[in-house]
Amino acid sequence: MSASKLQLARYLGELTVYLRNFGAILPEPEIDPYDSGEIGFDFEATLPGPDEPKPALIAVGEIWSPVGHESYERAEYRYELIEHPLNRRRAFHMHDTDEFRSRAGVLVHEHCEEILGHPTCAHYFGLPVGSGYDALNALLSLWGQPGPMGCSRLRCMG
Repeated sequence: MSASKLQLARYLGELTVYLRNFGAILPEPEIDPYDSGEIGFDFEATLPGPDEPKPALIAVGEIWSPVGHESYERAEYRYELIEHPLNRRRAFHMHDTDEFRSRAGVLVHEHCEEILGHPTCAHYFGLPVGSGYDALNALLSLWGQPGPMGCSRLRCMG
């Protein structure tokens, strides 16, 4: 999937509205240029609900690499639900792809902590996330739900 900078700005704005429709509080995110020629965004949104010990957060970050004249492709991502009130975390990541490819034969991985800060496994095998919408849908479907998040169903990278 490739996009222009204008399309990415629209996509970022739509992700922001999507989160705000759930009652999330977040600053107006911007697309940042990097010295490498890549562009990207990175922000956290505070979700409504209990704020003890801290509120639940959604973290979103994407880096897009140039692939032609004014065209970019997503090269890295991180989408995370850090649910402090329920003391757990779920995340989808794509970064350090050369390392993960050589170590585990995959470009993406996941994190799952039924007890925040105490993962059973450092990295789980995962499937690529198609877009920020797919990631947010998956994470927000877990938010505030009682019971385990399903870490035991994931396959540990070892």
